Amino acid sequence: MKFLSRSKTIIYSVFFLFIVSSCSKEIETETFDNSSLISVKLQGTQSLLNSANIEILDVQIKVLEEDSNPNAWVSLNTINTGIHDLANITDDEVVTLVDFEEVPAGFVYNIKLVLGDRNAVVKNGVEYVLEIAPEHENASTNIVGKHLKTNVLYDFLIEFDIDRSVEFSSEGTVNLNPRMSTLLRRFELF
Repeated sequence: MKFLSRSKTIIYSVFFLFIVSSCSKEIETETFDNSSLISVKLQGTQSLLNSANIEILDVQIKVLEEDSNPNAWVSLNTINTGIHDLANITDDEVVTLVDFEEVPAGFVYNIKLVLGDRNAVVKNGVEYVLEIAPEHENASTNIVGKHLKTNVLYDFLIEFDIDRSVEFSSEGTVNLNPRMSTLLRRFELF
């Protein structure tokens, strides 16, 4: 009887080891054969203003050279729309506007922020509503001029130069003439 009990234990042990060893986790690696990933972050610069509230409605990239083509600009999935105080988003602080958006690989000419109407600054405790010049059409465009490759993450950091963008006129109006620079970091996915 002892032999039978010992045999059962050995058989169960071997069976258990077989089951455990045959179950393995397969790590699936997602590849982006015809596309790239894009992240877009926004940051302000140090400013003499108390606050600089800028309304962001959308982030778009220009993928065709001809502006008149309706498909020239592609809207990205902007996750943090609304008003952001760029005077408080400086140094190591950023606002993520687009987070790992998959886009077709290819040439990108420009990137732009589509701005809303609710833009204001505070200087010495006084709030000023910002007027956007008509030539900016409520958008600020930066040249990218890069070919996006497959299986690569492109991390765009748009740095909004607050003091250069806000212009106080002698008539008492305050204009927004967006001045921004775009930094690009590239990460190979595989």
